[in-house]
Amino acid sequence: MAFEIDNKVVKRLSEGDQSAFRAVFEYYYPRVSEFVRRIVKDETFAEDITQDIFVKVWERREMFAVEVQSFGSYIYVMSRNAAINALRRTGKITQFAEETLSPPLAASLEEDYYAREKELIIKLVVCRMPEQRRKVFEMSRYMGLDNQTIASTLGLSKKTVENHLTLALRTLRAALNSMMSLLM
Repeated sequence: MAFEIDNKVVKRLSEGDQSAFRAVFEYYYPRVSEFVRRIVKDETFAEDITQDIFVKVWERREMFAVEVQSFGSYIYVMSRNAAINALRRTGKITQFAEETLSPPLAASLEEDYYAREKELIIKLVVCRMPEQRRKVFEMSRYMGLDNQTIASTLGLSKKTVENHLTLALRTLRAALNSMMSLLM
């Protein structure tokens, strides 16, 4: 049975209880680390970012009892922002992704918020794909071209196009599953 962080643990964390922090850390660290790794595409970089996130959780612990209604959502948003900021600092984020970083217009509507978060994750993952795979994916999904047309345009075989799409979709599914596991 999976351990779930409840409001009592978060309240104890906000009061400075180190065992509550340890429980939060043990539950969320693997999820956050994997989620960040899928965004930044570098395990060592992701570990550094994840450690910084948990330092901030400890430093900001007092606000959790009052200001944060859903700790899981909070740490997910914090992780996403930390990964995006790290990519910005290193210059590894493209203009395509930069354009999607504006906050949601209707943040009070939870469904709209999560839909926008999902869209952002998709765009970030697509931007981080190898160039050829990204081109194939964008031509297929955004331009609506069939596999044969993509193959002809890029000078690839139809099978290569299919392989690129399979790998792209597998990567997207994994990133979205990581996102969902953080929200659960």
